Amino acid sequence: MTGHPTVSVVIPTYNKAKTLADCVRAVYRQTCQPVEVIVVDDASTDGSREIAAGLPCRLICLPTNQGVSAARNAGAAAAIGEVLFFVDSDIALAPDAIGNALRVLREHPGCAVVQGIYDAEPLAADGPVEIYKTLFEHYWRRQRDGVADATLFALTAIRRQAFDDVGGFDERLRDAEDIEFGTRLPARYEIRMSADVVGRHDDVDRLRPFLAEHVRRAVSYGALLAGVLAADDRRRVHRADGHRPDTARPASGVDVGAVAAMLCCAATAVTLPLAAVAGWLLAVPAATFTAFTLVDGALFRFVRRRKGNRFLVYFVAMHFLMHTTQLAGMTVGFAAGLVRSTRRRPARSATAPETGR
Repeated sequence: MTGHPTVSVVIPTYNKAKTLADCVRAVYRQTCQPVEVIVVDDASTDGSREIAAGLPCRLICLPTNQGVSAARNAGAAAAIGEVLFFVDSDIALAPDAIGNALRVLREHPGCAVVQGIYDAEPLAADGPVEIYKTLFEHYWRRQRDGVADATLFALTAIRRQAFDDVGGFDERLRDAEDIEFGTRLPARYEIRMSADVVGRHDDVDRLRPFLAEHVRRAVSYGALLAGVLAADDRRRVHRADGHRPDTARPASGVDVGAVAAMLCCAATAVTLPLAAVAGWLLAVPAATFTAFTLVDGALFRFVRRRKGNRFLVYFVAMHFLMHTTQLAGMTVGFAAGLVRSTRRRPARSATAPETGR
């Protein structure tokens, strides 16, 4: 890629009247200007469509609410740029975000996807739930700066050729659609996370909606993980049967730290009632909770530096709740996904070569 390729910014939106104008204006303040800005309204009911109509952007209106996958696909189908930059309508990009994404693509010719990180400060600080989620998302993404093994599309640039090779987002999915997209991205394309591509995010700010959204996404991710593992198993069977191997990307690696933290939280919750049997048994959940704080110790130190000890206590409690509900949701989704994958699993070919013992 020589020079600056043309960039189409695609902004899917559904009921984001609060932040849509800030999102679009931030795009027009970029140091590297896109060739077009496309807002795809997914049948909003809060005036988002009218706000977009008053902004200097191209507006595509979907007749019914179809989900973010359909909205992104509609925007991509209409776009003319050599690079598609997807940004959610509750994010305001830093002025150099697009320019930095293009620089990463230029410096790494094999890279097709550059995904950004959230700023440590939210777009609108609406309470402690939002501050917790924003700090965690910022830290989590920043720690993954460099080559990545999964795709996230809240603020992400992708070469048009790579997007077309995948075939767009699965419009049946309303959650984990961006991660599923990455499982179909050919392995020859590199994915990168860049801490230089930054946006301020307006996140969920109340506990009940936060938990509902979190559990729903965990269930979807668990089901997706089961499907990906089943697909890997089918590919292994095909290779054993003598079929030519395909170029599909292997399943993403396991985040060992996150799994350890989830298991510690679950163990704490499960063993806490032991204290009712005998007081000394309180040592068991105390030990697992201590292990949880050690696993995520670097994150907690980061939060303490940013917000102090008082907020840290709240953050640790929210993080414990997040991990516990996440494990529950992923377990349910994974079990359901395994059942579906088992029902679809083809019988192994009778002509498969035997392996020696």
